[in-house]
Amino acid sequence: MSRVVITGVGLVTGLGTDRESTWSRLLAGQRAPRRISAGVIGAPACERLSESEPSPSVWDDPVVRLALQAAAECVADAGRPDEVYPRERSGCVVGTSKGGLASAARWLATPDSCGDMSFSDLFPHAAAQRITRRYRLRGPCLAPVAACATGLVCLIRAAELLRDGVCDVVLAGSADASLLPIVLGSFRRLGVLARATEDPADACRPFDRERSGFVVGEGAAIFCLEHEHSARARGANIYGEWVAGTLASDPSGLMHLDPAGESLTWLIRETLRRGGLSPAKLDYLNLHGTATQQNDLCETGAIHAALNHDAMRVACSSQKGSLGHLLGAAGSVETALTLLALRDQIVPPTMNLTHADPACDLDYTPQHAVRRPLTHALKLSLGFGGHLAAGLIRRVE
Repeated sequence: MSRVVITGVGLVTGLGTDRESTWSRLLAGQRAPRRISAGVIGAPACERLSESEPSPSVWDDPVVRLALQAAAECVADAGRPDEVYPRERSGCVVGTSKGGLASAARWLATPDSCGDMSFSDLFPHAAAQRITRRYRLRGPCLAPVAACATGLVCLIRAAELLRDGVCDVVLAGSADASLLPIVLGSFRRLGVLARATEDPADACRPFDRERSGFVVGEGAAIFCLEHEHSARARGANIYGEWVAGTLASDPSGLMHLDPAGESLTWLIRETLRRGGLSPAKLDYLNLHGTATQQNDLCETGAIHAALNHDAMRVACSSQKGSLGHLLGAAGSVETALTLLALRDQIVPPTMNLTHADPACDLDYTPQHAVRRPLTHALKLSLGFGGHLAAGLIRRVE
């Protein structure tokens, strides 16, 4: 079976307009959450959108513009694969979790001001459709929706299209722009948002004993996936190999996981099994780490159950203290950071972890990035409603 590799990465977050600015600021310990209005904190990225990006009618929606900007960086980084491969064998798998909520709110408030916008333009497929149009791709155009696991689900599906022989190249990833009253109000009622702190950047505290929830952030990440032999033949830069991906579900409820973590434990074990990797060979775990009381405990317990004595050895971290919770974009953005960790041989920090919870006892890389040899990394995503996803990535020399 041909190996699937990642040859391009585009990134937009509250820390940076592109991949390298986000990465350097993350490693430096910078944090994006801030006060954006009275009583509201978040980690916005839309203000970083390129002013040169044309945005007529529906394409004004922030979630689509975030995806387009990340896609532009990805395609350039990968050496314009849209000009190399047959367009009929070039696919797109990009999810947005909730679609164009900002445009929907504007349309409902002032329908006469939205020009030729159609209702279908507000659906979660809008970003995938626009990327497909921009790069004139004629292969599959898919838009998976799996809440906070959307980004990782898109990568898993993209790798399947390559391994099944459907595509030669796939652009994949996700975007999210949910700093809107309807979303924030819902999360506030559910009790999962972090308590206000004197410094908003301190609010989201993954695995800390004072944790109280997450801060909503915005962002996007898009990847180029292709067969390794084709990538090497055209001299493409390779960030890493997509080794294996697995999906599962936890039927416990909308916002909570099974305290025993049985589904998540199975997911981790099964992903390692599919990748032919023993726990002893795993070097880094990029965690979901939402900073909610129960979910951080469940994730920690599942890692202990799945990895046994290797759990305490593996380096771990969560980036939600730095970037906020990017919801539908969390899985893709955090996978991008995992690839950069493998590239640069450095574990990014878990910011705001200053008072360790005794029940959360893994090596979470608190406060400061740590250099160490990294070959294999596992990314976990846990979505509202029980969507679970994991992806195993290997560094390629």
